[in-house]
Amino acid sequence: MNIIQELEREQMNAVLVKRGVPEFGPGDTVRVMVRVVEVAEADPKDKKKKAAPKQATERLQAYEGVVIARSGAGLNESFTVRKISYGEGVERVFPIYSPFIAEIEVVRRGRVRRAKLYYLRGRRGKAARIFERTDARARRLNAAWKGFKKPKGEAEDLTQIKGIDADLFGRLKQLNCIKLEQIANLSDEDIANLDDTLNLQGRIEREGWIEQAQRLIAEATAGEVPAEEAK
Repeated sequence: MNIIQELEREQMNAVLVKRGVPEFGPGDTVRVMVRVVEVAEADPKDKKKKAAPKQATERLQAYEGVVIARSGAGLNESFTVRKISYGEGVERVFPIYSPFIAEIEVVRRGRVRRAKLYYLRGRRGKAARIFERTDARARRLNAAWKGFKKPKGEAEDLTQIKGIDADLFGRLKQLNCIKLEQIANLSDEDIANLDDTLNLQGRIEREGWIEQAQRLIAEATAGEVPAEEAK
């Protein structure tokens, strides 16, 4: 592996730590959550208001459509999503490892025979319909691990565990992993599922998440003073 490939792999891993890339291809319907940065500007006609520094706000915008092409490889891989908006076909190209993509969700898996579905540009209505894929591979992908059963109560601050930052905590929340007790009681199967889904590359065991969570729980329990002793 040369230097360029190593740098590309580092950039890809940096994105995969923050979000996953599901398995999808042409014919699949996907929902892409795109980060949109907006900057509020003051009205130039309003002279009474003092010039304030511009504040950027970020919001998520959903773009849902059919994948008609997937091209490139490595860091430069991209996919084209087509949707019908107000009777007009709209297409958008997304780099798979773009930092402006917050999440890619596969809504429906389609059954097609081509790698490029550009023929859909000339079709409307039923003629552009793609049948759903129901073979063994589609069932396996649909039955993939989706996360834990949501526990009761509010989410705890998992960033107390060394190795879990705010972005990774957000991804753990999506999998309903929000309690220190869940981390402390992870089974081998849970570790494998988390490692696979979040592309952690063995960080749970290497960074000692389970031991850290157990220690934090023990410290919190020791810090609690019974009501009778407090009196």
